[in-house]
Amino acid sequence: MEEHVYPHMYKIENAHWWFVARQRIIMQYINARITTSPETTILDVGCGTGAVLELFSKRFRAYGLDFSRQAIDFCHQRGLVNLFHGSLASYPKSQHFDIITMLDVVEHIDDDDGLLRDAYALLKPGGYLLIAVPAFPSLWSAHDVVLHHKRRYTKRRLQQIVESESFEIEHLTFFNMLLFPVAVMKRWLTKLTNSDKANDLEIPGRIINGILKRVFELEADIVPRCSLPFGLSLLCLARKPAR
Repeated sequence: MEEHVYPHMYKIENAHWWFVARQRIIMQYINARITTSPETTILDVGCGTGAVLELFSKRFRAYGLDFSRQAIDFCHQRGLVNLFHGSLASYPKSQHFDIITMLDVVEHIDDDDGLLRDAYALLKPGGYLLIAVPAFPSLWSAHDVVLHHKRRYTKRRLQQIVESESFEIEHLTFFNMLLFPVAVMKRWLTKLTNSDKANDLEIPGRIINGILKRVFELEADIVPRCSLPFGLSLLCLARKPAR
Protein backbone atom coordinates (compact mmCIF):
# COMPACT_ATOMS: atom_id res chain seq x y z
CA MET A 1 0.00 0.00 0.00
CA GLU A 2 1.27 3.50 -0.78
CA GLU A 3 2.44 5.30 2.36
CA HIS A 4 0.19 8.31 1.82
CA VAL A 5 -2.84 6.02 2.10
CA TYR A 6 -2.23 5.13 5.78
CA PRO A 7 -3.17 8.54 7.27
CA HIS A 8 -6.36 8.48 5.20
CA MET A 9 -7.16 4.91 6.33
CA TYR A 10 -6.63 5.89 9.96
CA LYS A 11 -9.04 8.78 9.50
CA ILE A 12 -11.89 6.85 7.84
CA GLU A 13 -11.74 3.28 9.23
CA ASN A 14 -14.32 3.92 11.95
CA ALA A 15 -16.66 5.89 9.68
CA HIS A 16 -16.53 4.50 6.12
CA TRP A 17 -19.42 2.09 5.47
CA TRP A 18 -17.21 -0.70 4.08
CA PHE A 19 -14.77 -0.78 7.00
CA VAL A 20 -17.44 -0.48 9.70
CA ALA A 21 -19.67 -3.18 8.23
CA ARG A 22 -16.75 -5.51 7.53
CA GLN A 23 -15.58 -5.19 11.12
CA ARG A 24 -19.01 -6.30 12.35
CA ILE A 25 -19.13 -9.20 9.88
CA ILE A 26 -15.65 -10.43 10.88
CA MET A 27 -16.39 -10.27 14.61
CA GLN A 28 -19.74 -12.01 14.20
CA TYR A 29 -18.12 -14.64 12.00
CA ILE A 30 -15.47 -15.44 14.61
CA ASN A 31 -18.10 -15.57 17.36
CA ALA A 32 -20.26 -17.97 15.34
CA ARG A 33 -17.61 -20.36 14.04
CA ILE A 34 -14.77 -20.42 16.59
CA THR A 35 -14.93 -21.22 20.29
CA THR A 36 -12.98 -18.47 22.04
CA SER A 37 -12.27 -17.06 25.48
CA PRO A 38 -10.49 -13.97 26.85
CA GLU A 39 -7.33 -16.10 26.83
CA THR A 40 -7.57 -16.81 23.09
CA THR A 41 -4.44 -15.54 21.34
CA ILE A 42 -4.95 -13.91 17.95
CA LEU A 43 -2.42 -12.42 15.52
CA ASP A 44 -3.72 -9.91 12.98
CA VAL A 45 -1.28 -10.05 10.07
CA GLY A 46 -1.23 -6.81 8.10
CA CYS A 47 -3.03 -5.01 10.91
CA GLY A 48 -2.74 -1.68 9.11
CA THR A 49 -3.75 1.32 11.22
CA GLY A 50 -5.38 -0.96 13.79
CA ALA A 51 -9.18 -0.62 13.63
CA VAL A 52 -9.78 -4.39 13.58
CA LEU A 53 -6.94 -5.07 16.01
CA GLU A 54 -8.55 -2.62 18.43
CA LEU A 55 -11.75 -4.70 18.35
CA PHE A 56 -9.78 -7.92 18.82
CA SER A 57 -7.95 -6.45 21.82
CA LYS A 58 -11.27 -5.97 23.63
CA ARG A 59 -12.08 -9.69 23.35
CA PHE A 60 -8.81 -11.61 23.08
CA ARG A 61 -5.10 -11.50 23.77
CA ALA A 62 -4.44 -9.68 20.53
CA TYR A 63 -1.22 -9.12 18.62
CA GLY A 64 -0.61 -7.11 15.47
CA LEU A 65 1.98 -7.29 12.70
CA ASP A 66 2.59 -4.99 9.77
CA PHE A 67 5.45 -4.40 7.36
CA SER A 68 4.81 -0.64 7.41
CA ARG A 69 6.38 1.38 10.21
CA GLN A 70 3.77 4.09 9.59
CA ALA A 71 0.95 1.58 10.14
CA ILE A 72 2.49 0.45 13.43
CA ASP A 73 2.80 4.08 14.55
CA PHE A 74 -0.92 4.60 13.93
CA CYS A 75 -1.66 1.46 15.98
CA HIS A 76 0.34 3.01 18.82
CA GLN A 77 -1.82 6.13 18.52
CA ARG A 78 -4.85 3.91 19.23
CA GLY A 79 -3.14 2.75 22.41
CA LEU A 80 -2.50 -0.73 21.05
CA VAL A 81 0.35 -2.90 22.29
CA ASN A 82 1.84 -6.28 21.32
CA LEU A 83 2.88 -4.89 17.93
CA PHE A 84 5.56 -6.25 15.61
CA HIS A 85 7.11 -4.37 12.70
CA GLY A 86 8.24 -6.75 9.97
CA SER A 87 7.22 -9.76 7.94
CA LEU A 88 5.45 -12.86 9.16
CA ALA A 89 8.53 -14.90 8.26
CA SER A 90 10.58 -12.88 10.76
CA TYR A 91 8.05 -13.13 13.60
CA PRO A 92 9.54 -14.85 16.71
CA LYS A 93 9.04 -18.60 16.39
CA SER A 94 8.76 -18.98 20.15
CA GLN A 95 5.16 -17.74 20.14
CA HIS A 96 2.16 -19.60 18.73
CA PHE A 97 -1.44 -18.52 18.26
CA ASP A 98 -4.97 -19.89 18.45
CA ILE A 99 -6.08 -17.71 15.51
CA ILE A 100 -4.24 -15.87 12.76
CA THR A 101 -6.16 -13.40 10.60
CA MET A 102 -5.16 -12.09 7.18
CA LEU A 103 -7.87 -9.62 6.26
CA ASP A 104 -7.25 -8.18 2.79
CA VAL A 105 -3.54 -8.96 3.09
CA VAL A 106 -2.72 -12.02 0.97
CA GLU A 107 -3.42 -10.18 -2.28
CA HIS A 108 -0.55 -7.77 -1.47
CA ILE A 109 2.07 -10.50 -1.29
CA ASP A 110 4.02 -11.90 -4.25
CA ASP A 111 4.51 -15.28 -2.58
CA ASP A 112 1.04 -15.98 -1.20
CA ASP A 113 1.86 -19.68 -0.71
CA GLY A 114 4.87 -18.73 1.40
CA LEU A 115 2.79 -16.40 3.55
CA LEU A 116 0.36 -19.21 4.39
CA ARG A 117 3.28 -21.53 5.11
CA ASP A 118 4.61 -19.01 7.64
CA ALA A 119 1.16 -18.77 9.24
CA TYR A 120 0.96 -22.56 9.54
CA ALA A 121 4.24 -22.59 11.47
CA LEU A 122 2.97 -20.00 13.98
CA LEU A 123 -0.40 -21.64 14.66
CA LYS A 124 -1.00 -24.01 17.53
CA PRO A 125 -2.20 -27.51 16.53
CA GLY A 126 -5.91 -27.12 15.87
CA GLY A 127 -5.51 -23.36 15.40
CA TYR A 128 -7.47 -21.33 12.86
CA LEU A 129 -6.49 -19.19 9.89
CA LEU A 130 -9.05 -16.62 8.70
CA ILE A 131 -8.43 -15.06 5.28
CA ALA A 132 -10.34 -12.35 3.41
CA VAL A 133 -9.33 -11.44 -0.16
CA PRO A 134 -10.87 -9.48 -3.05
CA ALA A 135 -12.70 -11.71 -5.53
CA PHE A 136 -13.02 -11.94 -9.32
CA PRO A 137 -9.95 -10.91 -11.37
CA SER A 138 -12.36 -9.38 -13.90
CA LEU A 139 -13.20 -6.66 -11.34
CA TRP A 140 -9.63 -5.32 -11.33
CA SER A 141 -9.69 -1.51 -11.11
CA ALA A 142 -7.68 1.59 -10.18
CA HIS A 143 -8.57 0.83 -6.56
CA ASP A 144 -6.48 -2.36 -6.76
CA VAL A 145 -3.57 -0.44 -8.26
CA VAL A 146 -3.51 2.23 -5.53
CA LEU A 147 -3.63 -0.43 -2.81
CA HIS A 148 -0.77 -2.36 -4.50
CA HIS A 149 -2.79 -5.52 -5.00
CA LYS A 150 -0.96 -8.27 -6.88
CA ARG A 151 -4.15 -10.12 -7.81
CA ARG A 152 -7.82 -10.73 -7.13
CA TYR A 153 -8.85 -14.31 -6.37
CA THR A 154 -11.15 -16.94 -7.74
CA LYS A 155 -12.70 -19.30 -5.22
CA ARG A 156 -10.79 -22.20 -6.73
CA ARG A 157 -7.42 -20.43 -6.53
CA LEU A 158 -7.92 -19.51 -2.87
CA GLN A 159 -8.90 -23.08 -2.05
CA GLN A 160 -5.83 -24.40 -3.85
CA ILE A 161 -3.27 -22.29 -2.00
CA VAL A 162 -4.86 -22.93 1.40
CA GLU A 163 -5.01 -26.69 0.95
CA SER A 164 -1.53 -26.82 -0.59
CA GLU A 165 -0.10 -25.66 2.74
CA SER A 166 -1.75 -28.55 4.66
CA PHE A 167 -4.67 -26.53 6.07
CA GLU A 168 -8.12 -28.10 6.29
CA ILE A 169 -10.81 -25.74 5.00
CA GLU A 170 -13.79 -25.50 7.32
CA HIS A 171 -15.73 -22.80 5.48
CA LEU A 172 -15.24 -20.90 2.23
CA THR A 173 -17.69 -18.30 1.00
CA PHE A 174 -18.06 -15.11 -0.96
CA PHE A 175 -19.31 -12.06 0.90
CA ASN A 176 -20.40 -8.51 0.09
CA MET A 177 -22.92 -10.13 -2.23
CA LEU A 178 -25.81 -7.67 -1.87
CA LEU A 179 -23.77 -4.78 -3.24
CA PHE A 180 -22.09 -6.88 -5.91
CA PRO A 181 -24.38 -5.75 -8.80
CA VAL A 182 -23.82 -2.09 -7.95
CA ALA A 183 -20.03 -2.52 -7.86
CA VAL A 184 -19.96 -4.46 -11.14
CA MET A 185 -22.07 -1.82 -12.90
CA LYS A 186 -19.83 0.95 -11.54
CA ARG A 187 -16.65 -0.76 -12.77
CA TRP A 188 -18.13 -1.41 -16.22
CA LEU A 189 -19.24 2.20 -16.55
CA THR A 190 -15.86 3.58 -15.55
CA LYS A 191 -14.11 1.34 -18.07
CA LEU A 192 -16.55 2.26 -20.85
CA THR A 193 -16.10 5.98 -20.15
CA ASN A 194 -12.35 5.63 -19.52
CA SER A 195 -12.79 7.34 -16.15
CA ASP A 196 -11.50 4.66 -13.79
CA LYS A 197 -10.39 6.46 -10.62
CA ALA A 198 -9.49 5.13 -7.21
CA ASN A 199 -12.25 6.80 -5.18
CA ASP A 200 -13.49 3.78 -3.22
CA LEU A 201 -11.72 5.06 -0.09
CA GLU A 202 -13.69 8.29 -0.02
CA ILE A 203 -16.63 8.45 2.40
CA PRO A 204 -19.83 9.19 0.47
CA GLY A 205 -22.48 11.55 1.82
CA ARG A 206 -23.93 10.73 5.24
CA ILE A 207 -27.18 9.26 3.92
CA ILE A 208 -25.53 7.12 1.24
CA ASN A 209 -22.83 6.01 3.67
CA GLY A 210 -25.50 4.93 6.14
CA ILE A 211 -27.51 3.04 3.51
CA LEU A 212 -24.47 1.18 2.18
CA LYS A 213 -23.40 0.29 5.72
CA ARG A 214 -26.83 -1.13 6.60
CA VAL A 215 -27.04 -3.13 3.38
CA PHE A 216 -23.58 -4.65 3.84
CA GLU A 217 -24.28 -5.39 7.53
CA LEU A 218 -27.29 -7.48 6.55
CA GLU A 219 -24.78 -10.21 5.68
CA ALA A 220 -23.43 -10.43 9.25
CA ASP A 221 -25.90 -13.18 10.19
CA ILE A 222 -25.76 -14.89 6.80
CA VAL A 223 -22.05 -15.24 6.05
CA PRO A 224 -21.17 -17.54 8.99
CA ARG A 225 -23.99 -19.97 8.13
CA CYS A 226 -23.93 -20.12 4.32
CA SER A 227 -21.66 -20.38 1.32
CA LEU A 228 -22.74 -17.42 -0.78
CA PRO A 229 -22.50 -17.95 -4.57
CA PHE A 230 -20.83 -14.63 -5.43
CA GLY A 231 -19.60 -11.40 -3.87
CA LEU A 232 -16.89 -8.77 -4.01
CA SER A 233 -14.72 -10.67 -1.53
CA LEU A 234 -13.92 -14.20 -0.41
CA LEU A 235 -13.72 -15.38 3.19
CA CYS A 236 -11.97 -18.61 4.12
CA LEU A 237 -11.73 -20.27 7.53
CA ALA A 238 -9.11 -23.02 7.64
CA ARG A 239 -7.65 -25.09 10.45
CA LYS A 240 -4.26 -26.56 11.18
CA PRO A 241 -4.73 -30.27 11.94
CA ALA A 242 -4.68 -31.03 15.66
CA ARG A 243 -2.12 -33.77 15.04
